[in-house]
Amino acid sequence: MPVYRPRKPTSAPSEGSLAQRDAFAATARQSLLDVRASAEAWRNGLSAFLALVTTGVIIKGRDTTAGLPTSWRLAVTLLIGGGLLCAVIGLWRVLAAQAGTRYRLSTLQELRSRYGSIETYHVAIAAEAIGKLNTGRRFVFVALLLLLSGVGVNWWAPTAPTATYVQITSTTNNACGALRSADDGQIRLATTGNQLIAIPLAQVTRLTVVNTCQ
Repeated sequence: MPVYRPRKPTSAPSEGSLAQRDAFAATARQSLLDVRASAEAWRNGLSAFLALVTTGVIIKGRDTTAGLPTSWRLAVTLLIGGGLLCAVIGLWRVLAAQAGTRYRLSTLQELRSRYGSIETYHVAIAAEAIGKLNTGRRFVFVALLLLLSGVGVNWWAPTAPTATYVQITSTTNNACGALRSADDGQIRLATTGNQLIAIPLAQVTRLTVVNTCQ
């Protein structure tokens, strides 16, 4: 197997090549700073957004969903909860892009053996930060969709049926229906078949307000 032998260049690098090399080195050194500055701006905006949404959900969430049926309330909870979770994950990724996650110092020899040069090392770290920032932004986009969907479902969901029926247990019989009147010592109910019945108050042993008549 032939052994590779590097050849000496036939001529020295031109001024244009040297200028491009210096420009690349300057860009490599600046790339990580630019990415982390962008990540910091995203972190500040996302932190304010998450604080605002979380405050609104904690303060108004229970009041706005208290009158919803169970299935609709579960849907709103899943959408808003999923949106908040995605927002937290997105914020964490943006924080990682802004602060960096390298905790072990490397020697110059290790950096050169792995990356070839300091400029390439800066570019690799910047590319890693860009990947985390893009992942964080995608999570923020999903969080916005989920939160807006949760708000929309909350707006259009039907209200839970109110307790408008009365279950009466008396000494003579049991009855359930919509309350029509209670006067002259009698309680009048409209049953499911729209039949009006009257039960003397003196015979009532138990009266319960229910959602529906069984």
